[in-house]
Amino acid sequence: MSYDQPIHITIPGSAADPRDVGTLDGVVIHRVPSLHPDDVTVVDGIPVTSVARTLVDLADDASIDELRGFFRSARERGLLDLPAVRASAARVEWRPSLALLDRVIEEFDD
Repeated sequence: MSYDQPIHITIPGSAADPRDVGTLDGVVIHRVPSLHPDDVTVVDGIPVTSVARTLVDLADDASIDELRGFFRSARERGLLDLPAVRASAARVEWRPSLALLDRVIEEFDD
């Protein structure tokens, strides 16, 4: 497994929060207004975004073929829950990537 890509973390709260989390090499921080409880799960004691929320977030930076690949991988692993992806998408602020996300959701909704 290659670790040459940065780790992305999501921090709920305002970017105007006076507490400085600083920066770390290889870590990209994404600030969001808040995370709905359904958008968070715990893996090995570590809170992480749910598969559904992760797919929503990946749409921001992925090509349509990459996003299809992420959906395909989630489906092959038994992790693709389209109603959960739709619900997660409905909770995020408006993003240009939502149109792409909706297109891929429809392709996988068979």
